[in-house]
Amino acid sequence: MEDTQPKDFKRSLPPPPLAKQLQQMLRFSGSNWFTKPHSRRKGGKKVKVTFSDQLETDSSGSSGSVPTTPNSSAQHRWRYLEHVFRPSGRSGTSPAATPQFERSSSLRQSNTSYGSSVSSGGPYNRRPPVQRKVGQKMADCEKEEALNLQVEFEWVLHEEVHSVLKQLHVILVECAHRFPVPLYHNEGKKQDKFVLTAAPEQLKCVVTLTGDSITHADINFKVQRQQQQIQRTSITQDYPWKIQQVQDAANHLQQAINHIDNVDSAYHFKTSDEVLHILGNILGALQRGRTSLVVPRKKPIDELMKSRNMKALSPNLPEDLAISFYIQSHKLIFVAYQLTNFQGTMKFDSCQAECSVPWLNEVLVLFTVALQLCQQLKDKISVFSQYKDFTVGSRSPSALSY
Repeated sequence: MEDTQPKDFKRSLPPPPLAKQLQQMLRFSGSNWFTKPHSRRKGGKKVKVTFSDQLETDSSGSSGSVPTTPNSSAQHRWRYLEHVFRPSGRSGTSPAATPQFERSSSLRQSNTSYGSSVSSGGPYNRRPPVQRKVGQKMADCEKEEALNLQVEFEWVLHEEVHSVLKQLHVILVECAHRFPVPLYHNEGKKQDKFVLTAAPEQLKCVVTLTGDSITHADINFKVQRQQQQIQRTSITQDYPWKIQQVQDAANHLQQAINHIDNVDSAYHFKTSDEVLHILGNILGALQRGRTSLVVPRKKPIDELMKSRNMKALSPNLPEDLAISFYIQSHKLIFVAYQLTNFQGTMKFDSCQAECSVPWLNEVLVLFTVALQLCQQLKDKISVFSQYKDFTVGSRSPSALSY
């Protein structure tokens, strides 16, 4: 049959849908449409592929170009590509006003269009909240901490220091009243009687302790010689045995109380150095007083035999015998020494007896409590003294000066 349709029948048909046209273009160009434009071949013929906007501008172009299509189909394709590769906010622009879409820079143009949509206004234009720099936050925290330390430091200087000094004064006065010697309005002269023995009947001593002296003592101890014999001697009230440790501890305690009395209750401390100086003096006096009772000073045997106390014994002991009374912690200790000559070398043997003294135990407890309280306050002030930029009365952290 003859074809009765007119020759231009195919041209008068409406253009195929846009999706089919894109499929034809992609099928025509091959899989390397965007990556290798120079390798697009079909039937061994070199083909130049461009978009419709380029076809319109180059309609009078060179050989090898794709035949032009109607303007309506070109506009449809351009709008579809513009809808895919450009944000919706710019879909209303005309093809002539937009730049050409080159195949070699498609990815770069898509990224650029995304960035322009964010900056010009779109669904991704949410700016992150303004955050302060970490350094600025740390600086603000340090300033706030410095101000809090300044307030607490002033409170410690004006309130807590005087409160602790009052507590210390009460404790030390109570300790002074325990001493058997005249000390801080205390008459002293307290008298105690003790019996010291060492088994098996090696030593027996009955002493009367009055204040810091042994006013009476009956002493009996065995002497290890060729024949065991008992040595007897005594201490009389005319020549008492002086225990210097008690008087030394009382003197140091009096110094500590005087340091507290010298501080006016209405005085306002301005720097930590003032407080640390006073607390250092108090601590030093208390430590010396407690040490004099806990750690007695050891005397050489020669010094002991030549001491004034040995000459006060009645009757006097032989040259190879010596005795000693001293305090260690809360105990009164009596020791008898005997010198021996062994192959030209002088050695000594000793025998010891001890007893507990009640008032010494109370004194040491009060000394310890006062030392702990004073040391705690000193440690607290020392913490503030590490900050060298504060001054009392200033709320600026850049002005701490101790």
